[in-house]
Amino acid sequence: MELRHLRYFVKVADLLNFTDAANKLCITQSTLSQQIKQLEDELGVPLFDRIAKRVFLTEAGREFLPYAEKTLRDADDGKQRLLDLKDVRVGEVKIGIIFSLVGLMAPVVNRFAKQYPKVKVDIGYHQTHSLLNMLQDRRYDVVFCYAPEDLPSTLDAELLYDSPLSVIVRRGHPLSALREVKLEQLNDYSLALPTSTFYARSVLDALAAQQGVNLQPKVEMNGALLLQQLVRSGYWVSVMSGASTFGIDDLVAVPIAGKLLLHTAIITLKDAYEKKAVREFCNLLRQHIAEIRG
Repeated sequence: MELRHLRYFVKVADLLNFTDAANKLCITQSTLSQQIKQLEDELGVPLFDRIAKRVFLTEAGREFLPYAEKTLRDADDGKQRLLDLKDVRVGEVKIGIIFSLVGLMAPVVNRFAKQYPKVKVDIGYHQTHSLLNMLQDRRYDVVFCYAPEDLPSTLDAELLYDSPLSVIVRRGHPLSALREVKLEQLNDYSLALPTSTFYARSVLDALAAQQGVNLQPKVEMNGALLLQQLVRSGYWVSVMSGASTFGIDDLVAVPIAGKLLLHTAIITLKDAYEKKAVREFCNLLRQHIAEIRG
């Protein structure tokens, strides 16, 4: 049994489609089928049921999958440990972030790239719950997002700073001069909100239910960038983390009354090996946050 057999098996188990898996692995479908057959012959059990054009894991396949995944993780961790021991900072750092923190990333990426030019930085932004799932699936090395109260026990959170849940308006908007905004004031303006899949929206909805306020947004969307663009017009008002206005001079974040805080954190997989490059990136982020927050 070779590692490539396990990688092929895990990819097919993930996609449940031999054609898609072969494309992802950059091999032919016939080669993939042969490799899976070799693994099945060695194990003495079928790992997949092929019914018509659909693929399913057998009971043996479901039992074997977590062991195959662990073996691949251990092999990758072992390889990375050796690279770190030699202080050869090469490879890739996979980072997941929420949109509110995009403004923080550019200076950090620039510093990191200059210090570690041989390390590729792969950054993707998603909503908090998606990032946590992807981190647990090892699709990211580290995630920067809000730490929910029900953080899974498989994850660790290092709090970086608190950001108030805020009304986001264009500079010069009537609400921009206030020290805080009461929730019931929002319905006096054209309200555009992120969908309930956003962590900030779920916190807002919980607060509205607690206060008995029926918010009436005219627009809801799952794209924070478009929300910012709408708010820039001066007509729309939104609600997001105060951190979402970092680096944007024409937008103002006014805290919602009640001092409801979102806890920005570095989230990592508990007991997983942390690459030196990941540690260095996190250190640079900490330094940058310390600089901008005085």
